[in-house]
Amino acid sequence: MTLTNCTKILKWFKAVCKNFTALFRFFYLIATISVLATQALAQDADCKVTKEMSAIPDEIYVEIYPVIITSVDELQEAFDYQFYIGFSFEIDEDLDYCFFESQDLSEGIFDPRFEFMNAIDIERITPFGVEIEDSEIYVDAKYKGTFKGTLDFTFYPFDNQDLHINISSTYSTDDFKIHLEEQSNSLLDALSVQGWDKVNFSAELGTEIWDSDDEKYDLITYTIELDRQVISISLRLFLPLLVIVSLNFLSLVLERDDFETKVEIQLAALIAVAAYSILMDTKIPDLPYITLADAIIAFSFMTSAVILALSILKKRRRDKNLKTPSSG
Repeated sequence: MTLTNCTKILKWFKAVCKNFTALFRFFYLIATISVLATQALAQDADCKVTKEMSAIPDEIYVEIYPVIITSVDELQEAFDYQFYIGFSFEIDEDLDYCFFESQDLSEGIFDPRFEFMNAIDIERITPFGVEIEDSEIYVDAKYKGTFKGTLDFTFYPFDNQDLHINISSTYSTDDFKIHLEEQSNSLLDALSVQGWDKVNFSAELGTEIWDSDDEKYDLITYTIELDRQVISISLRLFLPLLVIVSLNFLSLVLERDDFETKVEIQLAALIAVAAYSILMDTKIPDLPYITLADAIIAFSFMTSAVILALSILKKRRRDKNLKTPSSG
């Protein structure tokens, strides 16, 4: 056998090995997919949905788990919120434990048809997780949305705000009764809200009557109380204002001959406070009431105006005295 034939045989052997490796990987991938599919089918086979699971229960228990408030838009009085909401109910039969996910509860699980009453935009971002254990059915899903708030800026920027979501069902109180699961402030431990401190979490269950409808509907209100971080907002908003007013007062110690310099400083301070008030108006919406920030800026503006007016009046009186001939 010549060297050329040996080389050809070696190349052929390498090619066969390479093709065999690729073929082995292909069959391994097919086997893995088959196993996963079999496991999924086995899981679905264990979770048998019965007719009773889709029937309207006598009562359901509801709970919420806040995840993150990504932003608080004070100008629009709205906030972006992500959270899990879950509900549970009982049936008359005992089943083995199982769990599955579903994109649509119409496949056989009761749907209370929750409405987010103050949502500007709402989206479910996970499938429904359905957990069955004995006679209890528990369903939850994660949502994100923008909600309209009712913010009170009376003590802005030293204010606290209640961010709430209102949830109602399209079923009336005659169909079933809603109960709220007991939940504590520990829910807020993992919640992130930039620029705010978390204070309190509360849940309240009330009733409402829709227009031209005599039936009553349960209305759930979940509220998160936030306290504005005072140190950061004070440094950004009031430190420049304090400097402006302080320089205005310091102008009073200038000599009488420096009247032009004194007036220039005081006039500049007055204009700066006026401009600052315009800047503050861009931070919060137009309000029918006076806020604490408005009162502070108004006081600073009036103080600067009074200082400027006193300087001008003193100059006028001094000039008048100089023009008046002294009695001999």
